[in-house]
Amino acid sequence: MNAVDHNNVVIFDDRGIPSIMCRFVRPKDTEEVPAVFKIGDKVADAIYISKYPNIVIDGRAYSMPMADPTVNITFDGAVQACRCKGLGWHLMTAVEYEYLLNQSREKGTMPHGNTDWGKDYYHNDEQGKVSNLGRTYTGTGPVTWNHDHTPYGVSDLNGNVWEWLAGLRIKDGVIEFIPDNKAASPYCDLSKDSAEWQQAETSKGPVRANVECGEITITDAVAADDYEPDYDGVRIEKLEVELSEIPQVLKDLGIIPDKRAEEEGKTYVYFDATEGEYMPIRGSAFDYTS
Repeated sequence: MNAVDHNNVVIFDDRGIPSIMCRFVRPKDTEEVPAVFKIGDKVADAIYISKYPNIVIDGRAYSMPMADPTVNITFDGAVQACRCKGLGWHLMTAVEYEYLLNQSREKGTMPHGNTDWGKDYYHNDEQGKVSNLGRTYTGTGPVTWNHDHTPYGVSDLNGNVWEWLAGLRIKDGVIEFIPDNKAASPYCDLSKDSAEWQQAETSKGPVRANVECGEITITDAVAADDYEPDYDGVRIEKLEVELSEIPQVLKDLGIIPDKRAEEEGKTYVYFDATEGEYMPIRGSAFDYTS
């Protein structure tokens, strides 16, 4: 049962509880299928992305306005809360997030948001309705808090709460991904030891994050013998790229996009290149003013 208003769609689950979704239609005038419309070996005519950060009710994630978004949930817990709603439901992938961000870049509508205890740090006249501890209820900010600056866009991508993403990770310093946006499939194995994961590579070798002495470099060079991997963050504009070529997947995942908006220069990116598996979060939070 659907109710369509422009690109906003209400989808009910088998418990009769609604989620407000934004519908994006695959362009038919392009030769190549954009990565976001791929799900493994299938191609979708349209995708649906939650209009609001989700609230978990009885173990299931829902996209609702005027809700206090769920926090303090693990990556695995977030995956389960989405998938248990049924076929097609999934945790937002890194490819889907970057698709939204590219739309904002192209339209000149980089979203504002709750980055200062209920307000936008750079636009203090913009406020949302505060729920708890500085968070704002979903969708209560002005339209500039939506990805397209209209009432019909995806809200609260900037600030409020961090958002888990599927299909991208750092493993022992190497950037890994699940190809063809297959992380959107309910059958995709997202576990640490899954065979679905592939290393991002150039003709020289794996792409890794070199984190050392306060600097971060995306490189395909072999690490120096005296290199000791670290965890650190830098402004986006200070992120170094030293690659023999830039694989398309790094663009699709948002690590090295074709272009960035001017506003993005103020934001930070963090990498943990130490031993282990690290999953991405994006969007910032209400108490991280950048």
